[in-house]
Amino acid sequence: MIPEEILIVNDGSLLLKMIGGLLEHKGYHLSLTDSPEEALVRLSSRNIVLVVMKLNGRDTDRLAVMHMVKELHGGAKLIVVGDQAHLPAEIFEIDADDYVILPCRVAEIWRRLARCLEAPVTLPGVPREDGLIHPVNQRVFHNLGLMFHDMRGLLTAVNEGMKILDRRMDGRLGDEMEAVFQKTFQKTRTLLGFCEDFFGKFQNDDRTRDASDRVDLQEDVINPVVQEFGEELQNNNITLENRLALPPQARRSVRGDRVTLKSVFRNLLSNAITHGGCGCIISLEVDESPAHFRLQVHNSGSSISPGRQEEMSAGQKTARPSGLGVGLGLHLGREVMRSQGGDISYETCKQGSNFILTMPRA
Repeated sequence: MIPEEILIVNDGSLLLKMIGGLLEHKGYHLSLTDSPEEALVRLSSRNIVLVVMKLNGRDTDRLAVMHMVKELHGGAKLIVVGDQAHLPAEIFEIDADDYVILPCRVAEIWRRLARCLEAPVTLPGVPREDGLIHPVNQRVFHNLGLMFHDMRGLLTAVNEGMKILDRRMDGRLGDEMEAVFQKTFQKTRTLLGFCEDFFGKFQNDDRTRDASDRVDLQEDVINPVVQEFGEELQNNNITLENRLALPPQARRSVRGDRVTLKSVFRNLLSNAITHGGCGCIISLEVDESPAHFRLQVHNSGSSISPGRQEEMSAGQKTARPSGLGVGLGLHLGREVMRSQGGDISYETCKQGSNFILTMPRA
């Protein structure tokens, strides 16, 4: 089960750091920041169920975050902490669940937190009016749509040019150059497919679809992505062990967006190929719980060092050997999955690496 995440927006106060330590000790997943800007980023991308906001005076940025809590997470709780003498009157117009007036005992703050956490919470969702997504997300979506439209036009032209070259080369470049050309041609077609996926989503007005749409894990996500990498797997002599066999007519329906899930799984499979190396074995396996499916992507290459695991988890951009990327894909994929009630995690094993994509059942 994905842990509930609590966001504390502090101002350097030792009191709230102590409270944060108590929450972590109780097993809650905690985000602690002193920056309202960082708080807004986490609020819009993570599964936040409780926000504790420290406020001293009329801080415009902190007030803006408080206003966004209920808009971004209808079921989240909001607790405001501050000295009564320095709290602006307008905070009492905000839909907060509780106000903790300082000074007070730690036990009193803890009691208020416990009361909020005991109340039922709903999974975060994007507020909608008349079927539309939140205006902020809608602007981002339009910008992305424009970018993918331009990319699709350029890639279509490149792809058509490469088709002509493929027909006219007739082996004149030699086997080695022919192999390089074909590999590049395949990558271009795959990249064009990415753009078609996203732009098709935009044209079909999938913005009005609910985040709880049913996606068939095998047919809509795993099979098409594995097919994309078929030639690369063969050229690198990589064995793909698909342990996802199902009885006839059986389905694994997950909740989420098909294009997003394909992108996240594509990144995990690409990493398995890159880090597993030539001749490795990649296995795909699914286990399940009443609420989630867990897709395991294991490669038999070298294990990831603890230091590198921390870098990937934090999304740090580090200098790495050519062709190995910068490690941001895993971090971005995890943030996207957490915003949809899922997760990406890494499990240590005796040999190789095992990444687990957790998805809520539909």
